[in-house]
Amino acid sequence: MTLLHHGGRLRDVAEKYGIDESDWLDLSTGVSPWHYPVPDIPPSCWNRLPEEEDGLIPAADRYYGGHNALAVAGSQAAIQCLPQVLTSMRDGPGRVLLPKVGYKEHERAWRMRGWQIEYYGNNSEHGNNCEYGEDSDKGDSENEAGDERAPESDQRPTPEQIDRCDVLLVINPNNPAAGLIPAAQLNVWLELLSEKNGFLVVDEAFMDMTPEASLNSVVSPNLVILRSIGKFFGLAGVRAGFVFAPQKVRLAMQELLGPWCLNGPARFVCTRAFADIEWQQMQINRLNQSSERLCQLLSSLEAPVVGTSLFQCVYLPQAPLWFERLCQHGILTRLTDERDALRFGLPADEKQWVRLTDVLQTVLAEIKFKQA
Repeated sequence: MTLLHHGGRLRDVAEKYGIDESDWLDLSTGVSPWHYPVPDIPPSCWNRLPEEEDGLIPAADRYYGGHNALAVAGSQAAIQCLPQVLTSMRDGPGRVLLPKVGYKEHERAWRMRGWQIEYYGNNSEHGNNCEYGEDSDKGDSENEAGDERAPESDQRPTPEQIDRCDVLLVINPNNPAAGLIPAAQLNVWLELLSEKNGFLVVDEAFMDMTPEASLNSVVSPNLVILRSIGKFFGLAGVRAGFVFAPQKVRLAMQELLGPWCLNGPARFVCTRAFADIEWQQMQINRLNQSSERLCQLLSSLEAPVVGTSLFQCVYLPQAPLWFERLCQHGILTRLTDERDALRFGLPADEKQWVRLTDVLQTVLAEIKFKQA
């Protein structure tokens, strides 16, 4: 399989459109535009091999509410190696349920290990509103171009699917569909999977703003949880993530990944960030405010909008055209894999807000004129 494209890659886009890299407004990722202020890093973090007993794991356990976290080089590292671990534990690949809409690196990893892929999640009528992360029980409907509908934010497998799977993977909240499945529902699925020695894998990369929905407090031999420090803390560059899993799975992943999976400077910064409660609360407040503002702005396009506190996704009947026109104006967004929506990250300051507002109205007028 070829490498997948995600947000970012600004240098390639800048060269393609002939716009200097410094002149772009890059809103293509779900990473916070405000990062945790990195403190001075002791020289020993650079000069010595990482120390396991440096306080990182207890700090991660306290912050996430979990037990005995495994530090990895971003949750991407865990996504890539988990299928191999579970394949070895069950003496061969099985059937994995994946959300139809979601982070495609999961599919790639399971497929490369020979697992049978089955998708779950149907389309459902979705209003144009700024409520994100909410559970939805609305009925099914077709997602026709040009109507006021978007893919269902809450994607759920059917009981029949759970009955025949070996692994159920949930992205919670979903990226980019934004649906947040309540912990009570996840516990029901976990119990069903545990009865047949299956696994529930929950990718909680965007969970920091809704900790009440996390399953990290649950201890189960059939539950694996993936967390990322990159999104909420704005530290995608440190490539740090954490896995909460039963001991057998955790040790197998650790053996596969090898020693010193997370570098010393990253361990130091993460430990400090997890302990800084005052900064975390400030981050929560500004992310909530900015995401609500972004939702209101995108709603002016008269198209369905869904999102989390870190991104908003607008479903447009001509999403590829919108992506192209925005790029021509130096604004980079994320065209979804389904090519039916654009995901917008948060602007960092008022100057960026003004630019985004002006360009959106300009592109809207251009597209309406073309259609006239």
